[in-house]
Amino acid sequence: MLATTAGRKLRLWNGDDGQLIQDYPDHSSTISDVSWQPGKQVLTSTAYGTIMFWQPDRNEPLRSLEWKGSILVMAWSPDGNYIATGDQDATVHFWITKTSTDLQMYGYPTKVRELSWDGTSRYLATGGGPTVTIWDCSGRGPEGSKPIELKGHATFLSALAFQHHGRVIASASTNGTLMFWRIDKPKHPLLQASLGSGISQLAWSRDDHLVAVGTEAGVVTVYSAPGAR
Repeated sequence: MLATTAGRKLRLWNGDDGQLIQDYPDHSSTISDVSWQPGKQVLTSTAYGTIMFWQPDRNEPLRSLEWKGSILVMAWSPDGNYIATGDQDATVHFWITKTSTDLQMYGYPTKVRELSWDGTSRYLATGGGPTVTIWDCSGRGPEGSKPIELKGHATFLSALAFQHHGRVIASASTNGTLMFWRIDKPKHPLLQASLGSGISQLAWSRDDHLVAVGTEAGVVTVYSAPGAR
């Protein structure tokens, strides 16, 4: 199945023949992000002040998570236990999905558009400034804890991506700087490179050996990742 959004409209399509499966009721505001819940046929969508849960065979939402704020991006933890959102008001909102308990991390220099979970669902990396801020979500969760901070970028971050397995993360910034880090050795990056123009996308290969980097100049570069295992 394929989910698409346009304005306030969310639709679901059959990926084999392109037939429309579901035309959901309009959201109350423009949809900002959409994602499948890991391991389930449940679709989640974000709009101002809400995350809504949908099933393919139902036209009404299963449930919703409410919060008075403008959500920009959403990221499910790989185990499906948590949802994080990056927000217009320079915060990160965090929900425990089983209980709908929520909390908030604030103090970012700018709105947060960059979120990435590690493969174990323990660590959540966030942007919203020049520093990569990594929250430990194990135990009692990130509230009140001191995050790991990766400092090295001279300008605001533009993309973050944890490898699928292990604790190496790639970070990119608006001035075209790419860095690789091990979060258990946060003082210095493993590798640094400059691409000459702002970086817009990062994507790891499935085996975690390569990272594809897309820039605002329309160039894709593939790097061999250091310390990927």
